[in-house]
Amino acid sequence: MIPLVLALMACKPTATPSDTSSPPDDTDTEPTVEVDSDGDGFVAWWAAEEPSVADCDDADAAVTPATEVYVPAGPFFRGGGENEDTFPMREIELHDYCIDRLEVTNRQLVELLTERAQRGLNNVTDDGQTIYDFDDVDDHVPERIQLAEDGSFVVLDGYDDHPAVEVYHWSALTYCADRGKSLPTEAEWEKAARGDQDQRMFPWGDEIPDCAQANMRPTWEGEGANTVEACVDDTVPVGSYPSGVSPYGALDMAGNVAEWVADWYQPHYYETSSDVDPDGPDQGWDGYPADQPSQARISRGGNFATGYAAIEVSTRYVEPDWASSNGLGFRCARVLVRPD
Repeated sequence: MIPLVLALMACKPTATPSDTSSPPDDTDTEPTVEVDSDGDGFVAWWAAEEPSVADCDDADAAVTPATEVYVPAGPFFRGGGENEDTFPMREIELHDYCIDRLEVTNRQLVELLTERAQRGLNNVTDDGQTIYDFDDVDDHVPERIQLAEDGSFVVLDGYDDHPAVEVYHWSALTYCADRGKSLPTEAEWEKAARGDQDQRMFPWGDEIPDCAQANMRPTWEGEGANTVEACVDDTVPVGSYPSGVSPYGALDMAGNVAEWVADWYQPHYYETSSDVDPDGPDQGWDGYPADQPSQARISRGGNFATGYAAIEVSTRYVEPDWASSNGLGFRCARVLVRPD
């Protein structure tokens, strides 16, 4: 059973009108906007007094703070750390948005693959690109999604709730778009992981993690790093590390699997980016990969085989958008629009 953030057990607020008396003139009455229209007991994000119980989609009872967490508008500190591509650290202002509380799982990806196959799009995006990499056999981790004899998609026993991996950047874009969402920008991902109160290194603060807080390799990167035994050396079910929760209630933003974000990668982007809602450069870095320039994307959060430095909230990893990996998955974000 996936543990929930303690805040979810708090009472669910409802909006109380400040004046219940009838207005003297009906022509001056503004229409009442329902703040729990789906009846799930959680107040719409724009009316909730506490972000921890905000409903990110008040028209869908399946969306609750257990599935998506609300990140209020405002500033946070982006960057820092020891890498040149994360400087300068400075304050960035973001709109409000929601982000998946957990990484997308194998079960959820199979649901999407099945839906698309029924529409004639068998494991491909709308423009024909492969969604799940069934042919990646260059590592010790077998593909967790498999093809049954009847052509259907099935998850290997015991891996339903593990994060989906072996997906490309366009795979993540397709999944999120089909669910009415988007990949988070790099800035959105970092704020959701770090919070807005300090310049912390990890989602939980500055405490160096052990295997109780994240699924990773408990060492800094560098000489001899790969000789240190990993906590698990494989993925684990999403939400397995409640003590590694971010300030907004998101889980697994350090370790388990790294996560695609929307942006192209440029090593010096932070020097010139906007301070308000930055959405990344116009194209990828020409320096990587060398044989296919301008295809450089970004992953965040590190995975089960990486050390402390990789799972810091500021660390940026360069990934070619045509690559897949047994340690690379994603989560989605939701654009929010206030009611008129």
